[in-house]
Amino acid sequence: MHRAKHASRLAVVACQRLCLVSQTGRTVPVCFADSASAASSCGPTAQAAQINRSYTGSTRFASTMAKFDAETLIKYATQTEKALTEKTLSSLQNLSPDVVLHQEAFTLNHDIKGEAEVKKYLQTYFDKYEFEHDTLNYAVNPDTSCSFALSYDKNVQLKNKGSLPAEAVKPASTIGIWKQKYGSDGKVTDIFFYRQMSSDELYSKVKDPSKAASASDADIKDLVQFRGEELKKDTLAEAKPDEKRYDQLMKAAKAFSSVWQDGKTELAKPVLADDVVSKDLLFGNEIKGYENWSKMVHGIFENWESNNEISDYAVSYCGSKAFIHWSNRGKESKTGKENNLKGMSLLIFGDKDKASRVLSFRQPLASERPHVMKEE
Repeated sequence: MHRAKHASRLAVVACQRLCLVSQTGRTVPVCFADSASAASSCGPTAQAAQINRSYTGSTRFASTMAKFDAETLIKYATQTEKALTEKTLSSLQNLSPDVVLHQEAFTLNHDIKGEAEVKKYLQTYFDKYEFEHDTLNYAVNPDTSCSFALSYDKNVQLKNKGSLPAEAVKPASTIGIWKQKYGSDGKVTDIFFYRQMSSDELYSKVKDPSKAASASDADIKDLVQFRGEELKKDTLAEAKPDEKRYDQLMKAAKAFSSVWQDGKTELAKPVLADDVVSKDLLFGNEIKGYENWSKMVHGIFENWESNNEISDYAVSYCGSKAFIHWSNRGKESKTGKENNLKGMSLLIFGDKDKASRVLSFRQPLASERPHVMKEE
């Protein structure tokens, strides 16, 4: 009981501090729960934060935004995860009639609009593939009515292999991150989903599938081992939240998020280990060391002019991960084409002060697509 009161006190202090910042329109509180088993006890004892620089310009989001408590949002989020785990849509009863599944330009190249069409998309996936779905983390943002889920599908393979070559039908595990927004009635209005491609998708969409990424058993094992302390306890109240630790990870997430405004990697140097390993979950590029990661980011921004950047980030209060959803509107210097540089990143700290791993999805730029993707 003493620990539970301690956790609540720290959460209230953190929330009060963040609410003061929110008067500037830049910061709002977020709550994380690191698994379905912890969902029922998450509540306000696990707190984190989000930076939101320009969502106020979105009339769609502004008109549908409503506040729910953390436990309610987790309940909403589990409906989607339950549907994926059971491979049935019967438990998915909370989609808005005008829900939008937003394209991410690698597995999906156009928005899917409307409840019927989104369900049809999911049902097609269920009908097409054999797989085992497992949820690793939940995250919810009560102030902007958002939920997040980190999950993976194990041994994804076509049910009907037809005459496809062996490389296109071999089982492959895929890591994915869901983000959902809810309307005032609790219905899902917007879905953002980034995931790795299955073997047949790699074969049909990518010019050189051998250079693209799927999740190996080692990747999954590596990810699972960094579950938060609360997953090792019966309840969140038994975990030991540390306000100093929380503040460190908050600052680290903000610093990393800031890099995607204009490519100033020095902002992330204090929070990334010198030997950090960064992996592109889409194309499989693995970069070892901060200096090499910095060169990679600089290379991207040499051909990118930013004019509007949006970042969401959240940190597991009792855990060891930071999630960043970033989007940068601008144009490519070489082509002059307007584009949207966007992606999601997961920073893994473990028990360290600096992140030892960075896992990311990044949308290919227009100038990159001809080199890596086949024509549709």
